[in-house]
Amino acid sequence: MSRIEFEIKLNESGRPCIDLPEDYENKPEDRFFSIEIARYILQDIYARRSAEFDADASKSIENGITLLGQIGDEIAQILWNDMKTMGEVAMILDSAYHVEVHSIEERDNLSFDYFAYNGKLYKRQEGLKVYVMQPLEQFDRAISGLYKLVGGITNENWVKIS
Repeated sequence: MSRIEFEIKLNESGRPCIDLPEDYENKPEDRFFSIEIARYILQDIYARRSAEFDADASKSIENGITLLGQIGDEIAQILWNDMKTMGEVAMILDSAYHVEVHSIEERDNLSFDYFAYNGKLYKRQEGLKVYVMQPLEQFDRAISGLYKLVGGITNENWVKIS
């Protein structure tokens, strides 16, 4: 999960501002978060108080929402492509496992389209490895372990390999 650490400090004018640590790296996912939050807040304010705005203010706010939406869509596409590449690299490097789940049902419900796990996008494909680690209160040695898709991508193609 992504995390943004910051403090609220005062700028030269005494106005509260966000202060990022000196070692902060500008990451696309942080910018995406900021753009999406700004858009959500602006949409919420506009939805709740649009009757209070004059026509010019309403049009400006609508334009701002549209602009933030377009920027968010562009960043989302960049992130999606990066996550897809990272998932493909993990598959090529033949990682010990690609995804960890808590049950056979969770494994079987993995999407046939792309799905996100630990900042990577995977799709059901031969060679995908899923580690089923049941919670202690449900632990069953016969079920827990490493499964791999072999000979197809349906639930019948999961083969336990450890």
